[in-house]
Amino acid sequence: MYQSEVFSWVYLCLALLGFLANGLVLFDLRRAKRKPMVIFSLNTVASDILQCFSHCFRMAYYLHDSKWGAQDRMCGLTIVISISVFYINVYCNMLFLLWVSISRYATVAQSNHTILKAFRNARQCRWISGGTWLVALLVIGSYMVPWEMRGAKMQGKCFDHMNHGKKPNTMFGFGLVIFYPILIVMLSSYTLLLYHLQRIHRSSQVSQTQGSGGGLRVKRKVLVSALVFLTCFLPYHIQRSIMILSQGPRSCDMEQKHFRVKTNTILVAAFHCFLNPVLYLTFRMACCRGRRRNSGAGTHDTHNTGESATSRV
Repeated sequence: MYQSEVFSWVYLCLALLGFLANGLVLFDLRRAKRKPMVIFSLNTVASDILQCFSHCFRMAYYLHDSKWGAQDRMCGLTIVISISVFYINVYCNMLFLLWVSISRYATVAQSNHTILKAFRNARQCRWISGGTWLVALLVIGSYMVPWEMRGAKMQGKCFDHMNHGKKPNTMFGFGLVIFYPILIVMLSSYTLLLYHLQRIHRSSQVSQTQGSGGGLRVKRKVLVSALVFLTCFLPYHIQRSIMILSQGPRSCDMEQKHFRVKTNTILVAAFHCFLNPVLYLTFRMACCRGRRRNSGAGTHDTHNTGESATSRV
């Protein structure tokens, strides 16, 4: 099957490039002080590396989906790792990106807010990260284990096990219930952050000392991060929303169309484990770092005040 051959190589390339890019991010963060942003970044890298590992199993599935039987152990192992890790990565990544957006907003605009102080405390951020992993593992595991036990009794090929088994719609519905609020809160946090930075920029004293750096650099980072998030994860969840809302008998052509759209949106979501570290490395390059003008000793204190709000994000 042409699609299987192409997808197997695409997932292999994603795995190799993802390992390389995330390895470079880890190397860059190896000596960084464990501040909230660094803690969330390290957890995101761990999630992306886990996803790259699962791409190897997804490649094996596409190479053997018509050769393995539905009851074959390798088929079951490949499906469990591919699907479980995919969902863990998607929702952990979304939550860590949400925590990053809240942490940026709390650091710049709401440094004294009682609730948001947790996102400026390194120890509490570790607890938040650990809780994120634990909840994702428990929720996804509670759905995947029973589904796999039922699927192991199926007849036919591994392809039938993966794509035509009775997947729990409650799991997809739960994922949608999580995704859209996360999207709303994240976009709200970034919007409030951009609004706050725009207000700072309008201040004559701060804008004179910041020049083209600081706030502009953060704005670019925020906008590109939100764009990558929407590009990778929004198509998949829109497709899942349509499938849940259109339950009922469908023609064979419609089933094939849904299958093609589903596999393509999953592939697009899988690109995030490579694009996310590339985005981080791009903004770490010297050409992407903003420059600030020094306007003399008389404005030194003002310069520090304006810079401190943006250098931490």
